[in-house]
Amino acid sequence: MKKSLVALAAFAAVSAFAQSSVTLSGTIKGGVAQTKYSNGPAGTTNGSGLSVADGSSRFIIGGTEDLGGGLKAVFQIDTRFRVDDNGGAPTSSPLGSGNTFVGLSGGLGTIQLGKMDTHYCLGSDQHGSRATAMQASSCGILGYVGNAGAAIANASRSTNTIRYTTPNFSGFQGQLNYSTSFNGPEGIPGDAGKGRAVNAGLNYGNGPIKAGLSIWDAKSESRIAGVARADQKAYTLFGDYNFGVATVGLTYDNSEINSGLVAGADAKAKRSAWSIPVTVPLGAGTFLFTYTKASDIKNNGTTAADTGASLISVGYDYSLSKRTSVGVSYARLNNKANAGYALYTQASLNGTPNNAVGQDASQLYLGIRHAF
Repeated sequence: MKKSLVALAAFAAVSAFAQSSVTLSGTIKGGVAQTKYSNGPAGTTNGSGLSVADGSSRFIIGGTEDLGGGLKAVFQIDTRFRVDDNGGAPTSSPLGSGNTFVGLSGGLGTIQLGKMDTHYCLGSDQHGSRATAMQASSCGILGYVGNAGAAIANASRSTNTIRYTTPNFSGFQGQLNYSTSFNGPEGIPGDAGKGRAVNAGLNYGNGPIKAGLSIWDAKSESRIAGVARADQKAYTLFGDYNFGVATVGLTYDNSEINSGLVAGADAKAKRSAWSIPVTVPLGAGTFLFTYTKASDIKNNGTTAADTGASLISVGYDYSLSKRTSVGVSYARLNNKANAGYALYTQASLNGTPNNAVGQDASQLYLGIRHAF
């Protein structure tokens, strides 16, 4: 009898272990960048410099547990770190700084709670996921309105998020995100819990076609009358087609930030932007080309002259193995006289300052990326 109980317990333990899994994965990416500033207005510093740049390196602990009946528990801890330095302080790369969540997944879809990418870097620009530079990404324009300080949906992850993702229906999949405070702590004294963000998306992928729509609507946490707000509205349409010899995409983004006083006058800054990403298989690697352009900003419906910008980037990602590749890229950002866009992650990952209003920036980059 005792032997039977021991055998039964051992079988149960093995079965439980077999129904759960935990994996460690991630990427390590770094490179050397030559960054140049030019055409700056009077009082700004032009010039160039060499730096070692991080490419958003990360390690991810993820797992699932089979709960029976088609239901699974899911979790992920995504931690970002830098290969070149640590930003000057250990807290600059905290545990779980990337997409981190816990949830349940089943036949009716998936529910997750945590910090996750929402309306962010949409389209088929691949510089972030290749050995080419993050700074060459179209996100430097598509994620901002006018300058590097005016980010839509943080140009990154949204905190305090509840997410529902539908099952896949013949290539169609929907997603709904709700955040009680998308860019930080919830509530301030006398004004707790009044901010929120809503994001709805629909994606399609079947055969050579990929397409999607994302709508973003956010209210800043501060809702006290007479205090400046930071409300946001945006929508993005994107799609690409794989012709075999090349994949060509098109992304259109329309974004608005309202920094007027709560219960007071509006101060709406609105701009549209579009991007054409192209990838071409070439030998053992892939050639990348992206052209992105932002229109002049409209302030409360009135066009602000010379507030647009354009970005052109080219790169080549060469595979040394299934996990390791090297890349070279060149990016050129041209700001009009009153525009202050910057190369994406220029300050945070490249370690060099964002360019001034009206100043242009370019970068030549050589990097290596390893996935594990």
